Amino acid sequence: MRIYQIINSLQMGGAEKLVLGLHQRYLERNHDSILISLAGEESGWTGKGVFSLAFNTPYDPFIIPSLLDLKDELDLSKAEIIHAHLFPSQLITGLIREAMPLRARFATTEHSTANRRRETTAGRLIDRWFYQRFCRVICVSLAAASELAEWIPEVSGKLEVIFNGIDLSEFSDKPRARGTGSKTILSVGRLTEAKNYLAAIEAFSLLRSRTSLDLQYCIAGGGTLETVLKKYALELGVSDSVKFLGEVSDISSLMKQADVFFMPSSREGFGIAAVEAMASGLPVVASNLPGIGDVVGRDQHCGILVDPGSPSEMAEALLRLLEDDILSWRMGSNGSERAGTFSIEITTDKYLELYENILKKEH
Repeated sequence: MRIYQIINSLQMGGAEKLVLGLHQRYLERNHDSILISLAGEESGWTGKGVFSLAFNTPYDPFIIPSLLDLKDELDLSKAEIIHAHLFPSQLITGLIREAMPLRARFATTEHSTANRRRETTAGRLIDRWFYQRFCRVICVSLAAASELAEWIPEVSGKLEVIFNGIDLSEFSDKPRARGTGSKTILSVGRLTEAKNYLAAIEAFSLLRSRTSLDLQYCIAGGGTLETVLKKYALELGVSDSVKFLGEVSDISSLMKQADVFFMPSSREGFGIAAVEAMASGLPVVASNLPGIGDVVGRDQHCGILVDPGSPSEMAEALLRLLEDDILSWRMGSNGSERAGTFSIEITTDKYLELYENILKKEH
């Protein structure tokens, strides 16, 4: 098959990791895979089958004419599947479908359970328009599918649920680092409002006041809220123990040095970083949200689910795992076993099977 994926950018994030993982495995299975990134620092072909338009933002209105100008270089007329990930790539892909006669079948993946467009009437109109341009809408969790069906009932018949996957060997094959007496809490994710790091830093401050343990809180990820978060850590008197690591390429090594993984998100469609932590054998403290619940498993005892609006509850859960080595080990072991159900190989199989079914129905 000739498969095109279109995404906003390839900066660190769950959707970006999934897209890159799928692209690599499509190539390994001898499919003609092309990955198009709308924004980025380098332009042109940046890797095998990877093309970047290098706009500063995926919201740039000149992206559409640029894609139309590049239709021959990208061989868009030969595409069999064109698959969009994230907004505004979804909207842009829908517009390209209308503007250019292509034989391809169009699909998209819904990576979130909520977004700001769902707060407005205009957002509903925009979403209704572009979702109807796709023959299938893949949702990364049961919660994402349920919320989307409620938001745009017209797309209910197009929905499929395929869980995200990771390269398990990248995380499970490395031995865990031995403790040095101090305890490390780790979060991974962009410094955005949805990741809820203000509440997480407050929870860490409360945790510090409740224990004599030598603690540090490491946050891997970049974003616009870094200055705000650093200021808040300083105000709470924990800036010496809250480490902002920026974007880190080797997340698996960070996981091996941590004691507890912390995902305090206020919105999360799936939570691929939680799967990476579980594969690394880490116990998890995560927000009690439907998407993350699909990952951690409410009855699997892989971690503790907490109210994302309660820093005190977060602190108490972290304290339980940091002070109880047996509980921490047991949840980490359970998580490692459960992570096996989220293999990128399984995810790839399901995506390819879906594509084949789409193309068969076309004929």
